[in-house]
Amino acid sequence: MENKTGKYFKYALGEIILVVIGILIALQINNWNENKKSTKIRNNYYRQVLQDLEKDSIYINRNLIYLDSSLTIYQKYLEKLPEAESINDVIPLIGTLDWEFGYYNFNTNTIESLIFTGDIKLMPDKIKNALLDLRTTQNGIIKTISGNNDVHLKDSQKAIGLGAINYILNINPKLLNQLIREEDMISAINIINGTFQLRDFTDKNLLKDMQYLLESTKELSELINEELNK
Repeated sequence: MENKTGKYFKYALGEIILVVIGILIALQINNWNENKKSTKIRNNYYRQVLQDLEKDSIYINRNLIYLDSSLTIYQKYLEKLPEAESINDVIPLIGTLDWEFGYYNFNTNTIESLIFTGDIKLMPDKIKNALLDLRTTQNGIIKTISGNNDVHLKDSQKAIGLGAINYILNINPKLLNQLIREEDMISAINIINGTFQLRDFTDKNLLKDMQYLLESTKELSELINEELNK
């Protein structure tokens, strides 16, 4: 009887061990499948982010060239301004200033999707942190340029209201004297000088921020490519 009980116990124990082994194998296969699925999703995100970063790099470089050009134009204006002997001498110089401005926009769809879906948890910490830092820098630049442009637009409208549009269009100074009162011309010139002085200051800071963003974009691209090539 004891012999039969011992055999039954060994048989039951063997069955239990086989079941446990089966469960462990199933869990391992499931984990392998989940890891494979996560890797596929992560790599797809990597490629999308790389595409966004490539577009942003082109966009940033283009804006760096524009910022440098705008700063150079203003510097030339400052160099020539002391040579002006009258208001009429200042008017043509004002027409040479860069009156254009725009609002910045970066390719953030993939980063926003990662955050919204929670899939950013699939990323290694170094890439996740780099993505979040990049997004913070981008948002900071967008906020800064938006604020700067709002001030520039508001002050430009004041100057235009005083007749500055005629300066921009380089209307003949003699005709301009007949169109605008001298005190309005002086007020408009002062507003314009103040506006572009502020813009020069903010554009210099923006230039540094954009250079930093370009470097951050490059570093993130390198990190992602390293992960893809593992």
